[in-house]
Amino acid sequence: MNILLAVLLAYAYSPGDSSWKLVTLGNIPERAILFAELAAAEGGRSTIDLATMLEMAGRFTEAEHCYSLALNSSTDPLLSEWLENRLKGSRPLDTVIVLSTVITNMSDTDAIDISVEIPLPRSHPPYQRIEQLASAFIVEGDLMRQHIDILPSRATVVLPLILHITQQPYNFRPLPEQYPGISGSISLEDISSFIRTIQIPETETGPGPCLDIAYLLQDIAADAGLELHITGGLLIAGEDSLLFHAWNQVAGTGIPIDAVLFHTDSLRGIGHCSTDIIPLWNFEHTDGHEVSVFYPQQDIQLDISMQASFADPDFIAGLLKLFPISLISRI
Repeated sequence: MNILLAVLLAYAYSPGDSSWKLVTLGNIPERAILFAELAAAEGGRSTIDLATMLEMAGRFTEAEHCYSLALNSSTDPLLSEWLENRLKGSRPLDTVIVLSTVITNMSDTDAIDISVEIPLPRSHPPYQRIEQLASAFIVEGDLMRQHIDILPSRATVVLPLILHITQQPYNFRPLPEQYPGISGSISLEDISSFIRTIQIPETETGPGPCLDIAYLLQDIAADAGLELHITGGLLIAGEDSLLFHAWNQVAGTGIPIDAVLFHTDSLRGIGHCSTDIIPLWNFEHTDGHEVSVFYPQQDIQLDISMQASFADPDFIAGLLKLFPISLISRI
């Protein structure tokens, strides 16, 4: 989360809050794009303005071309990194990702009867499909579980989950102006107002604020009668590093709301699904945790983490020997 937030804060371009007065949260009018094209003919920053406008309008191939032009002329390292992420976000994604749950027994005695839970990854139609290639877990409802009978003192176990992800850049615009709430409809402007009440930290020294902010926005929306879910996933940032991230989704619509992103880029913060952000699962079933571990011994200390990486072909070949199934399921 820290890398993305730093880049966004360093280059806070927000067409929804800029001088393009024809642009709204709900739609990207054609004449706004025409004005951007005229400005882009003069070069400079306007090329990025046009690229962003095209991306918001769902014209991803054209946006990718403009981002590429801007990247070729950029001399600012932070801007170049931002443009590289926008290029990734505008291109179709077809990749294999390894999620590794790592548990180490830090104690001097063996740990027994350990139960491990992670959320079940699910596809996000119409723009994403997830296929499970191999797994150390067993699917049980909305969760994936594994049981470890014994984990010796100072030993480590790695539980892999290998996913094939295909994803297209997608935009929900034009967004609905009204959303059904418990006691009446909630407007799109109401939703943006909820987000604006949240303060986003400008510097980070520990884990990113995204999960706490997603829970806070869920509570604020619930008070107004709007149901939001919390989605967990990954950010592709920098040199193809994968960072865990969380955001909200309007129940029953699939429309994503990213409050952290909204404060620096309001149009991408609502209803936009670029491929540098990969949704994986719903956090409602695990209280916001990627990994939950349960064990009876009070005196045992376990170090627990989940790691995400793009698949190394040799690593995958070795794992598939342990799991000799080319395709277990489509999720």
